[in-house]
Amino acid sequence: MPKALIKGETHLSKKDKQALMDFDLSNFDAVFREGYDKDYFQRDIDSLYALFAIGHVVYGATYGRFYMSTDGFRAKAENQDVPFHGKIDAAIHETYEMVSNWKRALLFALSPFFAAIILGLISTPFRLVVEKLAPQWMPALVYSAAIGMIFVFGFAWALAYFLLIEGRAMYDRDEGMAESILQISDEEGYQTVLVSCGGNHRKGIANYLRDEGWDVEEQTTDSPIGKIYLWKEWLVNSLSPKEHFNGIVASLKSLF
Repeated sequence: MPKALIKGETHLSKKDKQALMDFDLSNFDAVFREGYDKDYFQRDIDSLYALFAIGHVVYGATYGRFYMSTDGFRAKAENQDVPFHGKIDAAIHETYEMVSNWKRALLFALSPFFAAIILGLISTPFRLVVEKLAPQWMPALVYSAAIGMIFVFGFAWALAYFLLIEGRAMYDRDEGMAESILQISDEEGYQTVLVSCGGNHRKGIANYLRDEGWDVEEQTTDSPIGKIYLWKEWLVNSLSPKEHFNGIVASLKSLF
């Protein structure tokens, strides 16, 4: 039976990066790492896809700049002659196409409101500080913010659209990554593999591999921030009627 150790991570976490470096890779036939092709021009560029692509660029230039590099981990695998597969995630255009046309249009309609929320979350703390420490600056600040909104909102809109599409395609990406692991492992004859991925993908990949008969061990993020997020997800799922219904169905199936 093939085996997989799936290590979820918070991409910003130095602890998670160090945890990868601490693995004894001699125990694995290969290493799989979440990664993807960023070529935007593998499909025709229409208006909505252009907005999505711009949003991806904005994401990479802001939040993505803080991601911990895994170049050292790749070098470690290569130095130990352990095959390293670093692009098992869907290409950027494939992620976009995982969402149907009508859903992309709906998310496009919602994205300006999401963008306004993003800008509000960024600007509100700054405004509160100014009101407290230098209230005389507020008129100038409001005027500057109005001008800045004209220039910034377009980027926030693109970012919001990208995040909405990516969120909608999350589970399809999990399935795609798991299928890549299965296909490559079957072709190369791997029996024991290490999978490094974002914490949001860990459970989906693990469940898919288990359904295919793999023996899977999961390790969560070592990041305190990531653990708080996992706790929040557990709490939301525990209170979700859908989850309770699914649990009841699963329990009934186990009786037959």
